[in-house]
Amino acid sequence: MDRKILSFIEQRAAILRREGSWRRSKQMSKVDPQLEKMLRASWEEAGTGLGLDPRLSRQVFGLLNQFALQQGRTASPTGAYNLAPGREPAQARIDGPRSRRLSCMWAAMAASAGQSITLENVSEAGSVKDFAKALSQAGVASEWQDNALRILEGDGMAFENAMIFAGGDKLNFYLLLTFAMGYMGRCKFTGQPLLQMLDLGPLNKLLPKLGARLATMNPNNPGLPARLESGGPMDEDVTMLPGIDAEFTGALALAAWSFPGGLTIKGIAPAHRPAVEDAVCVLRACGIDAELKKDTCTVSDGIPEIPSAPELPLDVELASTLLALPAFSGGFVEIAGAWPETAQAAVVRESLESMGVTLEAGDDGIKATGGDVPRGAEIKLGVYPELYPLALACGLRSGNAVLSGGPVPEVAVELLDRMNADYDADEETLTLRSSRLDWGGAWDSPGIGWTLACALLAYVRPQIALTNHTEVTSEWPQFWNFYNSLPTGRMKPKPVKEDPNEKRRRIKVR
Repeated sequence: MDRKILSFIEQRAAILRREGSWRRSKQMSKVDPQLEKMLRASWEEAGTGLGLDPRLSRQVFGLLNQFALQQGRTASPTGAYNLAPGREPAQARIDGPRSRRLSCMWAAMAASAGQSITLENVSEAGSVKDFAKALSQAGVASEWQDNALRILEGDGMAFENAMIFAGGDKLNFYLLLTFAMGYMGRCKFTGQPLLQMLDLGPLNKLLPKLGARLATMNPNNPGLPARLESGGPMDEDVTMLPGIDAEFTGALALAAWSFPGGLTIKGIAPAHRPAVEDAVCVLRACGIDAELKKDTCTVSDGIPEIPSAPELPLDVELASTLLALPAFSGGFVEIAGAWPETAQAAVVRESLESMGVTLEAGDDGIKATGGDVPRGAEIKLGVYPELYPLALACGLRSGNAVLSGGPVPEVAVELLDRMNADYDADEETLTLRSSRLDWGGAWDSPGIGWTLACALLAYVRPQIALTNHTEVTSEWPQFWNFYNSLPTGRMKPKPVKEDPNEKRRRIKVR
């Protein structure tokens, strides 16, 4: 019976996806409100008299629609993407991915201040592109040119009575939310399935202290769409509560200069510090007084002066995979781009050096060279949840390794069990022992970090099969081209578009 239910869910999702694709081809919204209203009425009518809880029934209906909104994936191993990298030592050079978080933070600062800014080497894809689109719905003009995002000078953000689509990235939503809290009025936010299932409960315990209230608009979803009411009196300091995302803490620190009198944020957890460090870095570069000490961040109010073209450092989460590559393949990788000087970046360097990787940082980039990988390495990346996939990959490469610094994710245990690895896990420590890794079937990676970790693990255990490898492409379009071109990493050049106005000569060949 359960198998039949799942089969029907898949068929229903496929039908609604086809309907959504047709609507998009006609330049209409992906979801037909009238169709959803009819389906909901039919659902409730069919459920009458069955003895089912109406509240739960409505929640199930909302979840069913989420399947249709997500990208269709195949669970068949034959349709999966097999990771089988070459065995030669790497001799690769690449222009590294720039920080997605800082790209969005700089764009938010310029947009809020009504000043222009140019962000070089920004990929016209993924969360940064979605954020630029969201800013346009808040009255901010932007343009793309040769992998550069330019926010144009204007009157700042306009939130009153706006409906803003935040895409699928939590940081985008939190940046828009926190800057909107500095205005008096009402606005609405919506987004993709990930944000629709976001738990807004912890935020609603904190926002009243900042003169704001966030109310969900769909009783079937705990997250977006939601309506923000803001403009009430704000406390001078707030303490972060359990369950609040790190990206919200960073976004709140960045927007604090726009609040009357600024803001002091207390109780910042270690996992939240990278986002707050990035915010403080941007604020100081704009002439705003900001300081992060231990678990407290203090930001003064003021008028920012936005640099015309700030340099974006490498994205720590993405570029760390490139730096770790020589520990798996041998050889070296040279990455163009500045390695950030943050506590998180320092922990990455320390952990990779414990894996026998030699790192040489210069003004134009950083070079990683592989060496002898010791057995029994201690890897402390666990303090940052987004780096735990890299920690697990390095631990399995080392063999008898200890991963410490933070809670062991359920995904890590799931992956270890799938690979038949030998390990012991408690709340804060994961101990790995040398074992012969195995793999069966295909895996649906829960995030980009875990996909990149599998790309490294494929050097240890080839033929790892993934069903959703393309999700990396949405954020980092060059990665798979680079990965599949190793050991040199020389990617195929982009095709040059022909000029339709160019005159041609016809030559007869005899």
